[in-house]
Amino acid sequence: MELESFFNKKHIIFLENNEKQLVLREMLNKLEELGKIESSSRYYTQVIHRESLENTGIGRGVAIPHTRTETVPEFISILGVSRPGIDYQSFDNIPVNYVLLSIFPTRLSTQYLYLIGMISRIFSNKKQVAELNKAEKTSSIYSILKTDFKNYFDNISNIDDQSSAVKENLSGVPSSDLDLLIQMDRLYHLYDEGNTSESIVKKIDRLKTLIDNRSLTYYERMRKKCQTPFSILEKSSCSGCHLEIPAVHIKEIKEGKGISVCNHCGRFLIII
Repeated sequence: MELESFFNKKHIIFLENNEKQLVLREMLNKLEELGKIESSSRYYTQVIHRESLENTGIGRGVAIPHTRTETVPEFISILGVSRPGIDYQSFDNIPVNYVLLSIFPTRLSTQYLYLIGMISRIFSNKKQVAELNKAEKTSSIYSILKTDFKNYFDNISNIDDQSSAVKENLSGVPSSDLDLLIQMDRLYHLYDEGNTSESIVKKIDRLKTLIDNRSLTYYERMRKKCQTPFSILEKSSCSGCHLEIPAVHIKEIKEGKGISVCNHCGRFLIII
């Protein structure tokens, strides 16, 4: 999986503003300038509405504003970089230096989850973040991210060996499986789209050996049942079936260490 699958170097900008609403406008204006969207004002309203439901500052200096809409045919993403930092009201109160804004149709929700998984992994690594923070040009940031993205995709076989020990201590399926399932789902999508190369098949087979048999069996059943077996927990609703999830269940999801599923549609639930 290449970074170009999500955005190119023109989609990385140093932000001129440091106030949240102005930053979002600036990034959407850039997408309009690049010809990716027709009306920045239209999508600003959608993104702000999403922010009103739940702040997308996910911590560690990163924010992931986004909106799902059927008015775009493809996955659109842009990365804004702020060296002074933005007061984004993130849960950890750390100023945001990197804003990844995405607009995508519902059918590409899994691609979005895959992107967020990679971003989360990159920004949890202090060494990688330090390299990004030192970069003075957008081309340098793109080059660093491109390498990190490729490593994330290619090193599937290097999953932390401690996962086997974790499995023995949990009564449910380990949460580490969710990341692997998202990666495998993305590979399946590439395969279904015609990329039947030997490397794709090998990566899928390799992942199957790393995933708990219970979650693998459940995933394969859900994949046959619905196009996207994953959903995002948005406020108190499942993004897949749009039905409200009981507060008691949400509490269990947030406090638990295993994989959770929507008690209405059965999709894997992801909290971002």
